Formats: sequence, C-alpha cells, structure tokens
Amino acid sequence: MQSKNSMLVLLLALLIFSSCAKDIVVNYGNPSPNSGNIVVRPTSSVYSNLTFNDSLLVKYKYVKSITIKNVPEGVNTIHFSGESNNLKKELDINKEVKVTAGKTNTQLVTVPPKSNGYWVSEAFTIIGLYSLLFIAY
Repeated sequence: MQSKNSMLVLLLALLIFSSCAKDIVVNYGNPSPNSGNIVVRPTSSVYSNLTFNDSLLVKYKYVKSITIKNVPEGVNTIHFSGESNNLKKELDINKEVKVTAGKTNTQLVTVPPKSNGYWVSEAFTIIGLYSLLFIAY
C-alpha cells in the first residue's frame, strides 16, 4: 500500500512539474563581427509565431524563449503572436529592435492572463481527477 501511494505521488509530481515549453535557437544569418543576438522571452509559455524582418522563423511552437543569432546590426522588426483560446485577449505584438554588434538584446513580451473559461475548465479537470483517484482507492 505504501509503495502504491509513493508511486502515485511521484507520478503526480512529474505531471505537475514537467514542462513541454522549449527554448528555441534560430540562426538568422552567417556569423560576422557586425552581428548581434536577440532574445524574445514571453512572460509565460505560449504557442507562438515569430516573424523577423518579414521572415517566418517560428511557427506555432510552445516556447519559453526564442533566441535569434547572427542578426545584422541596425534596426530590425519583430512580429510576435501567440495562439491560445485560453488567453483573455489576443497576443499580437510588433516591435522595432535596435541590434548592436556583439551584444544580446532581450525583448520581454507580456502575455495576457488566462481567461475565466480556462480556470473553470481547469477546476473541473482537477475535480474529475481527484474523484477518479478517490474512487480508485
């Protein structure tokens, strides 16, 4: 009985603390002394699309951050959009970013909070899981 409970606690901990979000690295150009890097970091993980100077670099990936390497020096345009029905409002951001040679420029993207419907569905899911666990034991 004790090992069954330990296994259940271990499985629940793995489920809760595991994350499928990725840190994505994209090479935009060839390495040169006149290039820098840009890091785009959303405030929470989200399914994202990223275009950089009108080139699609990331298409519908669940990301923690996106690093764009070998970006030419100067002003560049980023378009970051997030796709999720769980957000209160649409995530669609255009930014102009100045890149300096040899430097890394970090851009934080504020992700809107989760919608009320998301939290209601989460509550029903958790109640359903606990009910199944209660019935199973």
